[in-house]
Amino acid sequence: MSAVEFNFEIRSKDIAARIGRLEINKKELETPALIPVYNPNKPTIPVRDLRRKFNARILMVNSYIILRNEKLRERVLDLGIHRYLGFNGLIATDSGSYQLMNYGSVSTTNREIIEFQEKIGSEIGAFLDIPSLPNAYKPRALEQLELTLRRSKEAKDANFVVNAGIQGSTYLDLRRMAARKIGRHFKLCAIGGIVRLMEEYRFNNLVDIIATVKKNLPLDRVVHAFGLGHPMVFSLAAALGCDLFDSAAYALYADDLRYMTVNGTKRLDNLEYLPCSCPVCSKYGIELKELEEGEKIRNLAMHNLYVSLEELNRVKQAIKEGNLWELLSIRARSHPELLTGLARLRKYGRWLSELDPITKKSPLYYLGGESRYRPEVITARGRIKRVSSTNRVRIPPFGKVPIEILDIYPFGSFRVTESLIREEPCFNVREMEKIKRIMEYQFGSNASELIEKDFRIKKSRRTGRIRGIYRGSELIASVRASDHFVIPKSYLADKLKKKFRYPRLRVVVDDDAVPFVSRGRSVFAKFVVDIDLELRANDEVLVVDRRDNLIGIGTLVLSPREVMDFDRGVAVRIR
Repeated sequence: MSAVEFNFEIRSKDIAARIGRLEINKKELETPALIPVYNPNKPTIPVRDLRRKFNARILMVNSYIILRNEKLRERVLDLGIHRYLGFNGLIATDSGSYQLMNYGSVSTTNREIIEFQEKIGSEIGAFLDIPSLPNAYKPRALEQLELTLRRSKEAKDANFVVNAGIQGSTYLDLRRMAARKIGRHFKLCAIGGIVRLMEEYRFNNLVDIIATVKKNLPLDRVVHAFGLGHPMVFSLAAALGCDLFDSAAYALYADDLRYMTVNGTKRLDNLEYLPCSCPVCSKYGIELKELEEGEKIRNLAMHNLYVSLEELNRVKQAIKEGNLWELLSIRARSHPELLTGLARLRKYGRWLSELDPITKKSPLYYLGGESRYRPEVITARGRIKRVSSTNRVRIPPFGKVPIEILDIYPFGSFRVTESLIREEPCFNVREMEKIKRIMEYQFGSNASELIEKDFRIKKSRRTGRIRGIYRGSELIASVRASDHFVIPKSYLADKLKKKFRYPRLRVVVDDDAVPFVSRGRSVFAKFVVDIDLELRANDEVLVVDRRDNLIGIGTLVLSPREVMDFDRGVAVRIR
């Protein structure tokens, strides 16, 4: 493992996407992040503009290009890559794998390119992995993968964070093997060999490869979708858990006078209007076409980078609000094959539902047939089975939903055209029956038995909705306004612990964390020793010590798998 300091923690999440804080050598980067690729032999946009106009905090440079240019090599070796570029952010370097894929050979060795990246001061570097083309002859793809894995061993002690390539062409068994072996030793894992799939609109294959890799990596690994630099795929790749993207496309497309949009790419000469308000389009408008060639390419590259960064910010905002699926559904309708790629997520619905939060800030919109297999729907269908109610209404895509739980997320915030709902729900339900059925949905079958006859309910005077559950004068649970979930206090939490056997509903912490949790401090992932795997992020949980003593009640921040894989970040927020 690299000696360079490397830390990563999740700040927000939706589906398998996450907004994270990545720290390398005390330099911070928020993910998902787009890494502009800078070619020192052909600097389309100067580094000073990447830094000032685009606020770039990380750049990617091909170290093989520098190595093969004698004059450039000596200059970079003398100054170091940061001083040479005049850039104090993070610098990632590639190894020449792209040239290897395109030309069949390179004039360097794996050891030489690793040592060269160390000498020039790369913070993120790569070994010379062997990309296989889509649908390559499988024995050849296996041979290339085995060589890649052997070369990875030479990089384990590199003096930089290794951007470890995961190869295997379109063969999922090879990708699975590569992910497990690479993920065992490296914190930053790059899914390679996928650019051609994007260019050929083979989004089914792209989804299969990313999902297979993610499922077989520890969840604390940062995942780089290598070469996936077009904004039309950011939402799809992020939803599957990719954290880093790099873009040479912004410059390469500009060289070919192609104008990038979130829905695809257009020839500049074919446009009569520019559908964008970035600084370039606002300044020049359609007159961009009339600029001198060099100026035209530079400004077109800037537009392409602006639109890419804008889309990534849109993805991050969607993660924050919990409506990434809505953005993904909109983007998928820009091309039939992209919509087919979205449909492919159905194959991975159960896995995605295990990572997806149980409740979110934003409403859930029915935007088409793919809504049937979005993670929230899969989770809801499973939990509906816990609820002992005979009074149900059919709501697509959930099926028959008990009317007692229609107030909670996702049903209470579900938006669908009325023509799809053919049954009128009956809302004449006693409030205590609602609480009983919500308890079953949240905590499990028979949780309603904990609601005693002498409990009483208090409603909001303003909205008329349930706000608290009392036992005499004691508040034993509140009902959260945003999603109508039951938030247990000590009395009800203790009853839940006695009702459900270990490890149900529990997050178990190490003895070192007990004094802090008892004082209301958050539970950090590194102190969790066991957890109920049926829980979901944003569930209400019981925090216990190793002897199953209740020491806290709180909200689970991460999914159970993330809690067990991470050694940084908050796992449970204690009330």
